Formats: sequence, structure tokens, C-alpha cells
Amino acid sequence: MYFDVDIEKKPTDWKKFENDVSEIFETFGYKVYRDVRFKTYSRFQIDLIAYDEKRCFFVDCKDHLYIAPSQEEDFIIKQRVRAENYIKSKPELQYKRKIILLVTRNKTSSLINHIEAEGKILGVDINGLRGLLTDIYKYEDELYYF
Repeated sequence: MYFDVDIEKKPTDWKKFENDVSEIFETFGYKVYRDVRFKTYSRFQIDLIAYDEKRCFFVDCKDHLYIAPSQEEDFIIKQRVRAENYIKSKPELQYKRKIILLVTRNKTSSLINHIEAEGKILGVDINGLRGLLTDIYKYEDELYYF
């Protein structure tokens, strides 16, 4: 995932950014939990969990001007571990399609990124999130989910 370096570099109100992402999910009928904190063998935090009757998104919000592919993969792996630990205690989520999603404030040049042999992980800037949710059915069969 690469970002447009010419974007305005003013500081972001982090909670406002997360709330803006939450509101987009809510307009599509998803129930949203913000800043989810829990403990298993260690402390975990997930920025947003958004779900409806079929899907459950584990959303990691990022405000970086640039994310190197190796760093992006690290974010995704950590989010997957957090999500897997969270759903162990939530039987109501067991039968939903669980999807990892990286949402960025800055423009990204790609919508979907591959993790070899595990399907695709979604990455989208906040301005493309509505379009992604509108067309999620187009990507679902190719996504990594658990």
C-alpha cells in the first residue's frame, strides 16, 4: 500500500478519524464497537469491530503518509492475532465471515493487497470506504477470512 505524499500534512484528531470510519459503517447498517480492549494472555486493542448479519470487520485505522509493504504485513498479522483472540469469547461471531480491514486517512494506490496463500486483505483510504462497502460482494470470495 502506497500513499500520496502531496496530501495535506496537518495533524489528525485520532478519535474523530475513528468516529468518521465508524459512522460510515453505521450508514451501511453495521453495528460498531469502537476502541475494543480485552485481555487474554496479553492486553489487546482493536480500533473498530463492525458487523451485520453476514460479516464482521476487524478494522485497524492508520494515519501514516507511507506504509512500507513489510510494515503493512506486520499490521495485518497483529490485527489477525487480535481478532482471533477476540472471537474466542464471542460465540455469536463464530458463524459470520470475519474480515481484516486496514483503513487509512491518506489516499492509497491500491484497494486490495495479497498475503500469499491466505487470500487478500482489504486496505482502503477513508474516501474509498463507502464504495468498498457498497461493492463488498465483488471481493468476498477472494478475501482472507477466518
